[in-house]
Amino acid sequence: MGKLLTGAVLIAAFFVWGCGSSNETSSDDSNEWELVIEDSIQVDFMGEIWMGTFENGKGIVKDITTQAVLQFDSTGKLLVNKVFPKDGPGKVDWFEGIVIEENGEIFASTSFNNIYHFDPNLNLIETLKMPFAGEARGGLRNARNLSKWNNKLLLWYPGRDGISPYIDNFYQEYPLLELFDLSTQTSIPLVNTPSTSKFSTDEFFNRPYIQFTIESDSLYLTFSNEELVHVYTLPDGNWVRSFSFNPTDFKLYPGQKSPVTYEQMMTMSEATIMGIYSDPKNLILTYKGGIDSETFIRNELKERENFYRYPEFNKNYLKVYSFAQGKWSNEMVIPSKIDFILNIESTDKPFYALRNDDFIGEEQEYLTFYKLRLVQK
Repeated sequence: MGKLLTGAVLIAAFFVWGCGSSNETSSDDSNEWELVIEDSIQVDFMGEIWMGTFENGKGIVKDITTQAVLQFDSTGKLLVNKVFPKDGPGKVDWFEGIVIEENGEIFASTSFNNIYHFDPNLNLIETLKMPFAGEARGGLRNARNLSKWNNKLLLWYPGRDGISPYIDNFYQEYPLLELFDLSTQTSIPLVNTPSTSKFSTDEFFNRPYIQFTIESDSLYLTFSNEELVHVYTLPDGNWVRSFSFNPTDFKLYPGQKSPVTYEQMMTMSEATIMGIYSDPKNLILTYKGGIDSETFIRNELKERENFYRYPEFNKNYLKVYSFAQGKWSNEMVIPSKIDFILNIESTDKPFYALRNDDFIGEEQEYLTFYKLRLVQK
């Protein structure tokens, strides 16, 4: 037993060292990939889908117009369609994050104290309570800001001590995440902005969205409008290192001496990290490159009637980081007809993405999801 433990410790140490080294390792091995649309599936439902996931053979999406929560399989068969009340007993609030466990049980976080625990058939088992009120209002569509780790939930849930995430110095001075113990329903603050991040400085930038993924005992965290991945260890939340994903197209507001105004935000569309995923071998990032000011103003993209045109100009990309090689892959363009990716469990598995019917210009009486795969060259 002692030898087994020693071996496990050595493996863990090697993993942390390999991911935490300040120098990128070089390798002649290829880290070139191709993004392929293999097929599509149709789910017999119409609605406005804000977020969802696909894990362990099942997809979960939430319709924000009817409060319906849907479950479907890889063929598109609608397995469960449940409509929860908006008020009173059994109510279900707006989801901020979703996790499907290997046994099929589901956890969903919200901005308002509640964490919902569902059985595999979407029956509400219990409503867990965060020990303080949340202060976040709104967020990025389908943000990756909830993960399960050692019978605990790590989540973006600002509001501890009544501190709002919208104050100017929030990212400089306050913890970013909460580690919620499912057994005791207690929570501890975890993870601070590292000195490597632009959000630790005295300059002002557009407010970011936080997303993260956990692999083994390492946490990989991103600010949506920054070209860095920040690595921490769990459970202590200590920062290990930060490294760039080297995008070729990532348009950002420069730092300034006063807060970014609404008028400024109506002159361009800033680059955004859209998702961060991982498996034991790889880290995967998806991001939009943004729209420069000239293009944004010339095409009147601040007007609601032109919102559907954003995918024409705001290109969407995917890159894969190999832990073993310590380097990023080629930059793959995600087709504009894809609205958002539900989840990427592994580079070895197919994954699913909602089709952008508004961009295509087709009205359907069902939801279409593309089946995609990453193919290594």
